[in-house]
Amino acid sequence: MEQPTSLEQFCESAARLGGKPQGLLVSQSDYTPEEPIVSDEDTSGGVNMQIVRLLACTDEAAVYWAEPIYDSGELEQMNIKLQALEKFPRSVVTEEELSDKMKEKGIEENSIQQETD
Repeated sequence: MEQPTSLEQFCESAARLGGKPQGLLVSQSDYTPEEPIVSDEDTSGGVNMQIVRLLACTDEAAVYWAEPIYDSGELEQMNIKLQALEKFPRSVVTEEELSDKMKEKGIEENSIQQETD
């Protein structure tokens, strides 16, 4: 299956998955880049970015999406879009649990997604 390039495409792909829905796994974690984005200037009050990773699974297939979130408004918009996938029981999992399920389903993160780890 082709990798979605947006949350909307993720939802469309998940809705088209064949088989019995097993779940929508959600992992949310802080993101700290390996190199500083800002030099030694004062960074107090900076934006705390998080990465939300999603895995929609059926007994036949799965689709993955990861997206950076900068504020609660973006998270709320994401939740609204994910309502279209109500047939998938939603579970909050750790990054490790999500990675294990991805391996089980034969999904590998691409290089862009790996930068967020």
